[in-house]
Amino acid sequence: MQRRDGESYLTYIRRVTEACSNKKISYTEWGDSVLGTENVYSSDNLRKAFYCVNKMLDKIVIDNIDDSAIEELENLKDEIYKERCKLQDANREKRKNLREEARFENILELAKDSFIDLPVREYKPVNNSVDKKYGILSWSDWHCGALIDNPFNYYDIDTMVERATTIRDKAIKYCNLHNVTDLVIEINGDMVDGAIHISSRVEQEEGVIQQIATVTNVLAKLINSMKPYFNSIKVITTLGNHGRLTPNKSDSITKENFEMLIPLWLRDKLKDVKIIDSKGLDFVHYEVDGKNIILAHGQNDKINKAIDDYVKMYKIDIAEVHLGHTHSYKDINDCNSIVCVNGCLDGSDDYALSIRKVTTPSQNLIIYDGDRCIYNLKAE
Repeated sequence: MQRRDGESYLTYIRRVTEACSNKKISYTEWGDSVLGTENVYSSDNLRKAFYCVNKMLDKIVIDNIDDSAIEELENLKDEIYKERCKLQDANREKRKNLREEARFENILELAKDSFIDLPVREYKPVNNSVDKKYGILSWSDWHCGALIDNPFNYYDIDTMVERATTIRDKAIKYCNLHNVTDLVIEINGDMVDGAIHISSRVEQEEGVIQQIATVTNVLAKLINSMKPYFNSIKVITTLGNHGRLTPNKSDSITKENFEMLIPLWLRDKLKDVKIIDSKGLDFVHYEVDGKNIILAHGQNDKINKAIDDYVKMYKIDIAEVHLGHTHSYKDINDCNSIVCVNGCLDGSDDYALSIRKVTTPSQNLIIYDGDRCIYNLKAE
């Protein structure tokens, strides 16, 4: 048997040994093939050698695979792995898109079934004959879905609705007192409790999707109920930190936030109300009564630097910066530019008690009636 072109010696030995084993060639022919001119052995000696080689051949071949075969196998393994990764990435992206679509569809379905009836108080409608007077009602840090039960505070969904209704009634009362004609409602983040802390998830009354549906419907009901008392209502929205999708702050992107859905849903429910959203940011600029206002949730702001920071960013005079986040009312005048910090609706939770802080739930109402008048509306 002749050795083929390009055939390795070990492969050739394997082929002729298999031929001898199948009685296609004799032991002498096998010896001639394996040893060539060096075959000086008898048929009986070659027979004994054949049996030894035949038993060792598989191990010899496995242990001595030539480099080109190894390289070919490694390349094949790499190609298979890359194709598997491509398939996994494609499936992962498909599942991500399907999951996001399912969440959004679920939110829409939940929102349809989550409307909450709010009690309505009777006040006199706005007097259209008076000059324009502006008011700003700040809503932030409601933490819808949080469940708080301690010696100083109890809070759940029903409590949130009760407190929000109290704030609405007081706002209408004081706006009537000052003959406010046009109202701006700020929705300044952390309207849901979210899922960024393990303690929050343990103590929540609802999941994040249901929280968004519930709080958005409460907001829509409140705003619709206030329409008869003002010539116009404008809504400004930003994003808080509790609505973010990623628990790890360093890995999060501001616009990846469940609260992006709040203005989207409100536009569907408040057809005749102008809504300005922050376009995926935690701050936004707007004007009222000729004043430049910055609305920012506050997790990325420092009270003593907020005015300077936004003046440098926008290159304009800033009349007021409105913040939330810290759950504590403040109104600070810095060279006639004001930093106003809103209270919260949920009140003192376990974290607040751990740092020995107890604060009455409140929201801010600012009225421009010649002078600037601010009410820290307590939700009680």
